[in-house]
Amino acid sequence: MKSWKQYLWVAMLLVLWLVPTTMSAEERKDEWKQPGYNFAVMKLVLVQTRFAEGVQADELKRRILNDKVQQVFSQNLKFAQAGLGFLSEEELVQRLSKTSGEDVASLAQSDSQRYEKLLQEGAAIYCQGILQVRFSVYKDTARYIPERLETYQTTEQVSLKKVVTGADGKKTTVKEWVDVPVTETRIVPAHDIITAHTAIELTLLDAKSNATVWKMVDSRDAVDKGKDGMVDRSLKRAAERLEAVKKS
Repeated sequence: MKSWKQYLWVAMLLVLWLVPTTMSAEERKDEWKQPGYNFAVMKLVLVQTRFAEGVQADELKRRILNDKVQQVFSQNLKFAQAGLGFLSEEELVQRLSKTSGEDVASLAQSDSQRYEKLLQEGAAIYCQGILQVRFSVYKDTARYIPERLETYQTTEQVSLKKVVTGADGKKTTVKEWVDVPVTETRIVPAHDIITAHTAIELTLLDAKSNATVWKMVDSRDAVDKGKDGMVDRSLKRAAERLEAVKKS
């Protein structure tokens, strides 16, 4: 029969194994592309920003995130060298309104299904691809840490009396200061540990067939970091990967 000490040792090992798994930051960087697809045909790509249901971002924040997407996927030297240009959804809507004489932008609110249909038809006319950038996670979570007593090591100066013998043979008592290690305790106040969570899904569609030809997921979780900075890094990486795919 196993002693209680053996069971305790097994329990401690399980705790040590579980803590790093549950407490560490998580990242997911998955990517897929359609084998055999000729990405050289992609010359102009429509860029759309979308938000999953339940994403914790108000109207102002969604505008800010959309601006980030449009700034990253816009004309720059690297994309120009790869032979890739971008068209924003707003620019496409303006083109469609001008050619049809209809206020296409207003359909986004009054008839969303027709609005999306017109965008898809317009993309097939003006573009070779559609890049959908979808924010599926954008939130903070808090983990409460109760007040606790903490011990720590420090040093303290103490004076010691020391007897020294001079050159003349006389003995003199002197005071000498030395550092000695001491253990102190302090109260760590209750606090929250904030973890930021972001996840972006990028899907590149062939504008004519509407088939998915490239997909990338970038999911990040980090303690004491801002979500917008994490989004910036995800979008930068996505742009680099799209440029590489275009050249492949």
